[in-house]
Amino acid sequence: MARRPGSGMRWLLFGVSGRLSRRTYAWALLFWTLVLAIPISAAVGAAPDSTAMAMAGFGFLLAFLPAAWSIAVMSIKRLRDAGLPAILVGVLIIPAASTFMLLIMMIWPSVKGPNRHGPAPDQPGY
Repeated sequence: MARRPGSGMRWLLFGVSGRLSRRTYAWALLFWTLVLAIPISAAVGAAPDSTAMAMAGFGFLLAFLPAAWSIAVMSIKRLRDAGLPAILVGVLIIPAASTFMLLIMMIWPSVKGPNRHGPAPDQPGY
């Protein structure tokens, strides 16, 4: 059986089409939090002005760039699923408002049934 477009980890983390449920969105955000925590924890344990500190900073930059893109596209998919305008993803770059916006995206319910962005993510086989 062929996989549906909009399935798999590549689509989940980097694809721009479709919708994303609250649970999947929360798990994906937790994944990126843990990925970004690795170089941060290495930097905390490193001596100032050491090679380990420089490597931790480089590791953070390497992890941050794909994480930023991924979080942006996952947020757009989550906003589509909630029936909210995708332009609201811009609120995530405002430091004080981003926490509030993430909370809204976590608790706002999905639109029931299919919409113009695809089938509901909680349907069997999704």
